[in-house]
Amino acid sequence: MAKKTPKKKAFEWCSQYIRLRDAIAYQRKHPGLEFGYVKCCTCTSVKHWRHGDAGHWIDRGSGGMSGVYFDERNIHFQCKPCNGGLYVGTVKPDVKARYEEFMLETYGQGIMDELKWLDKNQSYRFKIIGIGEMYREMYQELLKGGK
Repeated sequence: MAKKTPKKKAFEWCSQYIRLRDAIAYQRKHPGLEFGYVKCCTCTSVKHWRHGDAGHWIDRGSGGMSGVYFDERNIHFQCKPCNGGLYVGTVKPDVKARYEEFMLETYGQGIMDELKWLDKNQSYRFKIIGIGEMYREMYQELLKGGK
């Protein structure tokens, strides 16, 4: 079995953190719902946070890593069909447009423009191991006090 790269390890922790973060936020808005469920940012499906993805608005890019790959404003809970169809274009061609709408409603055009700029002008290349450790710790903190 191949050894996981620092980037993959970092994103595993980031993904768990993002999905749990969004489930906690959804729970606060819907206190009657069983804990752990969250709505996909690009469709109406509600899934348990462990059964979805941490989907990117701006994807990895041609160099294999976007300058906002680990920016929490660029990553949100997505159901697997939406995340799988986001860049392949075979499952749901309008997913990208719905993610744009979600971003505009959630953050506004100013943050969207900032993320686009950071995508091209920032690098995580020498920070990956630290980022992975940071998300591992943040995830564990959410597990302790997020319910």
